[in-house]
Amino acid sequence: MPTSSRFLQNNTFAIPIADKFLLYAPLHGLAALVDRTAALRLRDSFLTGNPVAPGPLGEIAHALDSGAGPEPAPRQGDFVPTFLGLLPTRGCNLACRYCGFLPAQESQAMSLELARDAVNWYMDAVKRAGVQHAEVHFFGGEPFCAEEVLDLTVHLARIRAEEIECTVRFEAATNGVFGAERAHWAADNLDTVVMSLDGPAEVQDRYRPYRGGQSSFEAVARSARILSAGSADLFLRACVTSWTVARMPEIAAWLCEEFRPVGVCFEPLQPSAQSAAAGIEPPDPWNFARKFIQAAGVLESHGVEPVYAAADIAARQVSFCPVGQDVAIVSPDGAISACYLLRRDWEAQGLDLRLGRMEDGHARLRAEAIASVRSLNVHHKPFCARCFCKWHCAGGCHVNHRPDGPPGAYDRLCIQTRIISLRNALEAMGQAHLVREWIAEREAVERSVLRASDRLIDLEEEA
Repeated sequence: MPTSSRFLQNNTFAIPIADKFLLYAPLHGLAALVDRTAALRLRDSFLTGNPVAPGPLGEIAHALDSGAGPEPAPRQGDFVPTFLGLLPTRGCNLACRYCGFLPAQESQAMSLELARDAVNWYMDAVKRAGVQHAEVHFFGGEPFCAEEVLDLTVHLARIRAEEIECTVRFEAATNGVFGAERAHWAADNLDTVVMSLDGPAEVQDRYRPYRGGQSSFEAVARSARILSAGSADLFLRACVTSWTVARMPEIAAWLCEEFRPVGVCFEPLQPSAQSAAAGIEPPDPWNFARKFIQAAGVLESHGVEPVYAAADIAARQVSFCPVGQDVAIVSPDGAISACYLLRRDWEAQGLDLRLGRMEDGHARLRAEAIASVRSLNVHHKPFCARCFCKWHCAGGCHVNHRPDGPPGAYDRLCIQTRIISLRNALEAMGQAHLVREWIAEREAVERSVLRASDRLIDLEEEA
């Protein structure tokens, strides 16, 4: 079936890269480099309906007109969790200078009864829906501060998965501060571990010390080495600040040489009251993106995946995070929500992400709450409508990223996401040399990024 004119106009983009234009249609799986004249001819064809003459550009037009995958749509129908998220505790055994989690001993831990009930409810839902794969993710605080919850959950979920004849995988986000025995357990029992490690000792200890101020580096490095040698996929996550941004390529090389991660995720600092009080600032977005690209080259030379989640060009989604994706996250008090961030943080943005509660062994979900959370998606973010990243980053985090200015008024997260996404698209096309030339010239990057609209139909003639 031919692609509709409206679909093409809203989902075909043209971004200037040096003296070329990147024609980009993610829902068609199409990317091509053309000159301005060719881009304008294709634009005119979109606007007038007149066909493009045979030739290379005509082949592109035919590929665009011959159909595409559907626009990603919000979930509908029965609520079947895409994964079960558990918060064993909101407490933590570190005192990261940019974070506000309470000491572990001052925070409520999830009861084993609640963990049991949550797993049974989730696996029953998987069985009813006929889903062949289940997932359980552990968030925090620091989930390993409530180790018995992890032990019970993994054991029970495996038993239930065998009963209902489905597969199950486990993922944990952790600071890595636990003993060698527990690290071996994680390496043997979890499928993916995302461990926070900001860099070598002087970086890690500056930002992520124990609560008494002592060094946490050796404990984390030991866990990373054990996990590197185990069967779990180890992803290392480094928080980048204005102080560490220049060292990203160096830190990338060090992580690869010291450990054996599957991937390394560099994430810029998300400002908080704690980071402000400590005088810690996020990196300049232009510099972060440039250094990320350099670090990505280092990682890839070691066979390690560079990760910046909002710039995943393979993604086709309406919501960047668990919110809007029918994820159920259970807190230690039994609340079920769509977000693992602190409730006070999303309420400060006027969001209610509660879905219901676990009561008497059952999940009591509210239909209106599910509908409300599903509505939090890129279809309802007008700011994103003309951005070529809209089906990849989907507007980013609903809590920490809320752009609402005029088109093109990009904030720091938009800027770095757009730059890294363009890098990823060009690299996928085998244009590494063009990436190096393009990123070296700030004015060229600004021409690509600071545009009110990326849509091909909005491309203007040169003045």
